This record gives sequence, structure tokens and C-alpha cells, in this order.
Amino acid sequence: MNLKSLQLFRQIVLTGSLAEASRRLNVSNSAASRLLSLLETELDITLFSREKRQLILTDDGDTFYRRLVQTLDGLDEIPRLASDIRNRSHRRLSLVTAAPIARTLVSPALSRMEAGGRSMQCSLNVETRFDIESKVAARGYNLGIISLPVENAILDVDVEPILEARNEVLMPRDHRLARKDSITVEDIAGERFVALRPGQRWRDRLDQVMGLAGHEADVAVETSSSIVALQLVRDRLGITLTDRASVDLQHDDEAVLRPLADTRPVTYAAIHAPGPRAPLATAFLDAVSEVIEARRAADPAAAAMLELI
Repeated sequence: MNLKSLQLFRQIVLTGSLAEASRRLNVSNSAASRLLSLLETELDITLFSREKRQLILTDDGDTFYRRLVQTLDGLDEIPRLASDIRNRSHRRLSLVTAAPIARTLVSPALSRMEAGGRSMQCSLNVETRFDIESKVAARGYNLGIISLPVENAILDVDVEPILEARNEVLMPRDHRLARKDSITVEDIAGERFVALRPGQRWRDRLDQVMGLAGHEADVAVETSSSIVALQLVRDRLGITLTDRASVDLQHDDEAVLRPLADTRPVTYAAIHAPGPRAPLATAFLDAVSEVIEARRAADPAAAAMLELI
């Protein structure tokens, strides 16, 4: 059914004139007459009686109009609705990552955007690694921040590396190894570890680092939370493997970081569904880069351990 003919029908009812309805819809009188005849044929209803070159709404036409008017009014709202969606997409950003990255990189980047006068609405979500990748691929979020590699290789996501971070060991400030500028795997062999659960990224990295050197990590406390692991280290329950992308210590913190020599750095990346990024995503990634550069400028240790790609 032709939408134009329905719009014409409504305008004839509202104006009482085929000529005025034609003018409002920017069609000729002859074209409007054909549209009206086509509509009546498709409906098998006589909508107007023709009396003395006037169109008079029939009872059937009146019933049809009353049932149709709200639908037609709704159709008029489509351009406004589309405009609202476009404006919202340019003002809204939905992000997902792991809790440590949300704290050390994402929140400071959002703060920079706000301070720079960027008006937006944002949702920041923390999900499991599997859910981050699968929901970004399904366009549930505009952007995810993860460490590479992508875990689910069958998912179709665009990957943009943004940062490399060298492995470090987090330990209490008064730990015997804290006096060293850099430590080796042999230094930490036999130490008691606070570790994430098997299958989580930092636990897998710990097991790999120790295993390649012929050792097995002595896990004293196991947790599912990287943030809890940080506190457990502060409380002297062990040491843990991490990096400065995941941990941002204060100068008076009870824990310290020491570089772990001869290990591969961790690469962090932004992921999004295939195609162009969300309008605010580029500004956000620029803000993330600014946060990293500010940390590097303020702290020589961060400059040595973090490198933008």
C-alpha cells in the first residue's frame, strides 16, 4: 500500500480539498486523484462521495480515518525520531572493560573529556573477558578495552592496539625484593603469590612466566578480583604479577612495583564491532592516550614501563 496515498487521504480529510492536499504534499492534482483512486481500489472502500466537484467523507471513510489517524500521526514523527537517534549517537558512549582498566585508564580519560568541555552521556560497564568480546561483537557496547590476544577467535571485531605494558611484580613496600631496581623469575621462585583463579588472564600469565623458567607459582591466596589481589598484597599475604596499565599506585602506597626482566610486554587494545567507530570513540581513545602520556611525564618508572602504540 502506497504511503503517499494514505498521507493524501489524511490531508484531504483535514483540509476538505483535493487541491490543498495536493499542494501540501507537492503533487499535481491529477497525480493526487490517481493516488486516491488507487487507495480506494486497494481497500475496496469508497472513502469519499463526489458531489458537485467536492469530496465528502463517507461513513466508511470516516471509520477508516478514525482508526488510521494515530498511525499516520506516528509516521510524521519518524524524521524527528531519526534526528533524536542521530543526536543521541553523537552524545552517548557505551564502554566495557575489566575493573582495573576501568579504574586506571577509562575513568581518568572520561574525566579529561569532561574537563575539556565534551558534553556526553556515558555508560561504563565491567564484564568478564568472554562477555566483553561477545557483547562488543554483538554491538552491545560501542567500545571495549582489553589485553590481547582476543580470546574468542570466531568473533568478528575490529582490534586497535593502543598500549604496551611491561610485566612487573607487585609487592609490599618492605619486601626483601623491593630494594632491587629490577627482578628476575629466579628471584621470585619460591615466593608466595596472591593470584587470580586459573583461566583468568593474569593467572595464565603468571603460570606461563614461571613455567617457562621451570618453576611453579606457590599460590598462597587465590581470588577472582584483581582489585582484591592488590589489597591482599598490601596486607602482606603475597606478591603478584601485574603491570602499570592495571595498577596505578600512589607515592605513599603500601605496595610497590618492580620490573620483571626478560618477559614479554602485555598489549592492550580497543575493540569495536566491524565498521566505523562510534562518533565519541575517537575522542575517548585520544583521551586515553593523554592519560598515559601524563603518567609517563609525571613518573620516570611509568615512562619506562608504558609505551603508546
